[in-house]
Amino acid sequence: MSTTPVNAGPDLLVETLEVASTLVGTPLTPVGPPFPGSHRTLVVRVADDQGGTVVVKRYLGDDGVEAYAREASALEALAAFGQTPALVAECAEPRLVVMEDLGGGRHLAEVLLGSDADLATATLSGWAAAVAGLHRSGREVRDAFASGVLARSPGPVELDPLPGHLATAASEWARLATHLDVALPAGTFDVLTSVPSRFRVEASSLSAADMCPDNNLVRDLGDSGIALLDFEFALWRPIAWDAAYLRVPWPTCWCAWSLEAAAADLALERWRGTVAQSWPEVLGTDFDHDLELATEAWAWLAGSWCLAGLVDAGPARANPVKPTPRMPDRVLRFLRTASTGNALPELADAATQLARAVETRYAAADVPFAPAFTVGAPR
Repeated sequence: MSTTPVNAGPDLLVETLEVASTLVGTPLTPVGPPFPGSHRTLVVRVADDQGGTVVVKRYLGDDGVEAYAREASALEALAAFGQTPALVAECAEPRLVVMEDLGGGRHLAEVLLGSDADLATATLSGWAAAVAGLHRSGREVRDAFASGVLARSPGPVELDPLPGHLATAASEWARLATHLDVALPAGTFDVLTSVPSRFRVEASSLSAADMCPDNNLVRDLGDSGIALLDFEFALWRPIAWDAAYLRVPWPTCWCAWSLEAAAADLALERWRGTVAQSWPEVLGTDFDHDLELATEAWAWLAGSWCLAGLVDAGPARANPVKPTPRMPDRVLRFLRTASTGNALPELADAATQLARAVETRYAAADVPFAPAFTVGAPR
């Protein structure tokens, strides 16, 4: 679930509950403190006067304008999906939503940080099945999502901002290569802007975008057992981008430990088998290419974010609540992934040179397996 700003004081919480109470027509009181977290949102579980509970999420700052529009529109459009919280009520000023309370429980990240390899394997496959279900339901709601975002936004919003991110990454890698003393021809990374046009299979759907292993709730491990949370960045894009999270893995997430290969492959096959009911083409070689393309593109995109953080701000302090791999190790893994050049051969040599530079300058090494997989391979 999204997280709460450190500076969210009692006055903000009181105002938020007053607005939410008016929306649902009954007094709401907090059940425990707000969920811990970040500067973007205030999230709190609340109870009504009959003992029922819902979750209130308020969007803060300038980023909150778009986050509210995307999440409210996604939840509304996905009402028939059944694996996302139902949208109970919403308010445009102040920006907040009242959502169905799906209860407590673990998320995939907690399982990966545990000590049970078999449970991690099963939960990873359950996550893949939930994402596949989202893709199958989400393919039908493009117009509803787009119109919802437009109606809730004061200005135009890109349904898929990834092309812009790739263009930014192209210029950013030119800067980062110079910082690493890796001499490359001008325009080396311009090929990244061609990625959106290289997908061969027409298979797009609504995505939560931030498909991290902590943005879900594990209820059971059946096909409908894992609920997907946090649609602040919801967008419309090729489904290969989400499937590639199992290959990179977790390019936008703090819980970016390596996955045991057999477990990741099993999850990916479960995803493909499910989405093939709507897109039979995902079982073919053209989609193999698209998956490679999304994997390498993620490596370049997330690699630019991570390396820029190291170059511009230095290593981040360790967070015991969210243990994450060393950033230099993550960058090295991204570059080694990109160096395969299966989908972007034009960049394979550049990736190899950059990987050597990162390994030398930052003493980068392999990203360790998620703790659950260090106790032995799945049985």
